[in-house]
Amino acid sequence: MKPEIDQIISCDEAARATVNNAKKEADDLVAKAKQDADILQSGLESRLDEVRKSEIAPILEESQIQARETVAQTERYIQGLKNRVALRKPQIIEDFISEALGEAWSPKGEL
Repeated sequence: MKPEIDQIISCDEAARATVNNAKKEADDLVAKAKQDADILQSGLESRLDEVRKSEIAPILEESQIQARETVAQTERYIQGLKNRVALRKPQIIEDFISEALGEAWSPKGEL
């Protein structure tokens, strides 16, 4: 019966060794997969940074330039309107008073 027990023990040890080898192989595969994933992620992050710098940044910069120009044009237009109102203010006031008072108003102070 001793040979059978030795054979069972031997088979058990062989099975244990096979399981340990399979576990080590699986652990190695998981570690390799994690390493590959990290390398891939790093590459993708680098590519994303390149895209941001080469494609998105110029678009944003051009948009900012256009926005500043639009603001400048708007400020010039508003200033032009203010200047025209300032130049025409006496005439506007005179026309308003003339409309309000009708014929009783004389622009030269004559009634």
